[in-house]
Amino acid sequence: MRAEQPSATAKRIARSLATLAAEPLVGQLVPASAAELSRRLAPRSLFGGALFGARLRRPLRQVLERLTIPGINLHYALRKRYLEETARAALHQGFRQVVICGAGFDTLALRLHPSFPTVQFIEIDHPATQRHKLARLAVNSSTPLQRESNLHFLPLDLTTRDFASQLAGAAGYRAGLRTLFIAEGLLMYLAPGEVDALFQFVRGPAIAAGAGSRFAFTFMEPRAGDRRLAFRGSTRAVDWWLRLRGEPFKWAIGREQLPDYLAARSFFVRELATSTTLRQRYLREPHLSRLSLAEGEHICVADHV
Repeated sequence: MRAEQPSATAKRIARSLATLAAEPLVGQLVPASAAELSRRLAPRSLFGGALFGARLRRPLRQVLERLTIPGINLHYALRKRYLEETARAALHQGFRQVVICGAGFDTLALRLHPSFPTVQFIEIDHPATQRHKLARLAVNSSTPLQRESNLHFLPLDLTTRDFASQLAGAAGYRAGLRTLFIAEGLLMYLAPGEVDALFQFVRGPAIAAGAGSRFAFTFMEPRAGDRRLAFRGSTRAVDWWLRLRGEPFKWAIGREQLPDYLAARSFFVRELATSTTLRQRYLREPHLSRLSLAEGEHICVADHV
């Protein structure tokens, strides 16, 4: 990602959620509050703006998706839904702090913090992306966002590897609280050493909390055959676009290697969700079962040993 520009991927995901929410077939899969916040954070692009009418926008989006990563927009929505359910379950189990690493334009903390006033919510992200997010929230609403004392924003470049000291001094962070860390769509953009540093970062508060903390993250699996770090069915145009934006994929791990990788870092797999898991949980209805869903990125919920 370029130093002074917000993440292009973060904007794209926010737009895709707002767009998907308006689709009659799948709109119910996106919470209304998430769709509204996503619209505020990432207004329509050229393809979604005044250049094309509503009747043209949908087929254009469908063609673009088929030419890049079939089923990617639905994957984003289901990935977020699964992680929200994970967060809500943790909060009901007694977790009292949620730290979202590389939050981008995600809306989870924005939506949950009013309902859980005794829980600390902290968003960590690249300074340029976080500035853009807060600016969009400030100007794109007749009613400003209510930021309670339990919602905090920490600008931090996650490639610096100096997470622990900066988090320890951050407003709102409470050492010793049982903490849920979330890294959605982040690890694939980090180099292997940076991924290791992130696990060390999460492990520190887990030890301090005594009862242990939880890490919910997504990860790419190398494709069988060509071993590309890419979604299945993804075209080379996607690789080119990510490189152009300064956001190439750098890290992936096979599902069979994951338990040993986590064990070496004092974590164990609590849950593992693949595209099959998401399809079985959210797309069981006949009218949804045949929809395309991107494959290649999985969700892991890991607990500290």
